[in-house]
Amino acid sequence: MKIFEPHIHLYARTTDDYERLALCGVRAVVEPSFWLGQPRTSVGTFVDYWAAIRGYEHQRAKAYAIDQYHTISVNPREANDEGLAQEALDVMEPFLAHERCVAVGEIGYDDITDAEERVMVRQLEMAQRTGLPVLVHSAHREKRRGTERNLALLKEMGFAPDQVLYDHNTEETMDLVRAWGCWAGLTVYPFTKLTPERAANLLEAYGHERTMINSSADWGPSDPLMVPRTILELRRRGWDDLRIEQLVWENPRDFYAQSGRLVPPTVEAAVAAPR
Repeated sequence: MKIFEPHIHLYARTTDDYERLALCGVRAVVEPSFWLGQPRTSVGTFVDYWAAIRGYEHQRAKAYAIDQYHTISVNPREANDEGLAQEALDVMEPFLAHERCVAVGEIGYDDITDAEERVMVRQLEMAQRTGLPVLVHSAHREKRRGTERNLALLKEMGFAPDQVLYDHNTEETMDLVRAWGCWAGLTVYPFTKLTPERAANLLEAYGHERTMINSSADWGPSDPLMVPRTILELRRRGWDDLRIEQLVWENPRDFYAQSGRLVPPTVEAAVAAPR
């Protein structure tokens, strides 16, 4: 079975993890820009990091026949140092022009502050100028309140649901995301997000249309094979391979194809979803 892992931070993983992913059927990955685990001290750290995920990580993936794409952003956890965040935004837009940059993200809220919103709005404006879809990170705390505020802002700025992947959903937020109609991400990550069983429960409750699963594996206690583990859970529940492949291959491909930057074999005969 072909797998498109739509959200994984392989910058924080070993090269062995690329081999493990390839052996499990992963043919494509998206590496979103994220928080590195400690505060940044200068704008150059953003520039070097963005260059690394589009360059070095692409080469590591290519060695295992994996198509690697990326997204670019100032992460919500970096937004409250607003002076530095705004400096980073001043130099960010050229990175969005890269041929493998498929979205603006991760953006959104962390502590749900006004500074986070100002930084997010500026990035949403960049997405509108460049025609890229957006990857939105749901808040770590007060998830429902953050989701309500986030979706309201997206509507106010005129984003179509097709253009938005709202990620890290749980039982708290899925009804809100489904009601608006944007793409929903389910992150299968030990302790802080979903188990394979909880992800499968949400898929059975809300369906697999406009939904994708990811591991968001990074430097924390995470597992890059959580998508294959969730596939196993779904098979145990009687899901057939056609339905699973739509979830783990076609849905991520169709969302990111809106960037116009997927290449064969990832894109194959896919037609980008309407904007």
